[in-house]
Amino acid sequence: MIQRMILATLLLELPITACTTTPSVSVIERADSLSSKPEWASITRSTFEESGKLFFLGYIEVSGDASKSAALNMADEKAMSEPLRSLTDQFLDQNQVGEELRKDSSVGQRIISATRGYRPPMAGLRIVHRYWGTARVPNQDDPNITKVELRAYSLAELSRADFESAKAAYFSRLRGESEVKKILEEVGVAQREKSNEPLK
Repeated sequence: MIQRMILATLLLELPITACTTTPSVSVIERADSLSSKPEWASITRSTFEESGKLFFLGYIEVSGDASKSAALNMADEKAMSEPLRSLTDQFLDQNQVGEELRKDSSVGQRIISATRGYRPPMAGLRIVHRYWGTARVPNQDDPNITKVELRAYSLAELSRADFESAKAAYFSRLRGESEVKKILEEVGVAQREKSNEPLK
């Protein structure tokens, strides 16, 4: 009996802490009245390969009152441009351009701009899936304030064979561009300077 009384007293003296939760995003509407977002529409898996085909995700967020068809068209454009961006990244990897320098500058965009008038052939590249959803998003500082966002997703598909063929053609073109050589020389200088910086 005494033990129970002591335990009850201790429990009464324990501080009571309120459980706080982060305001959640609530989905208002989905394309085709789907009950959930499709598995392929994941920004954490923006590029993946299945059955000899490469898939590239295009994703955008716009105001909730924006045109759904316009948003999907923008997502299409992003998805269709991702293979070229992927090829550029691979070219930079091959030329040992460090990730840190790539993030700090627009090296990849400069490479693409240097061959603005040329795109490697990707005849099989096509959009295979599209999805949109509108969501009410709370303000992080004040959960009573919300905004409505329209989120559009497009998935482009390209065979591995077509991608490798485009890669060979694009890399060949890049190696022959004087502007690309100049960019890589500048990058090399920047990387050497960075490696010679004294440790802090």
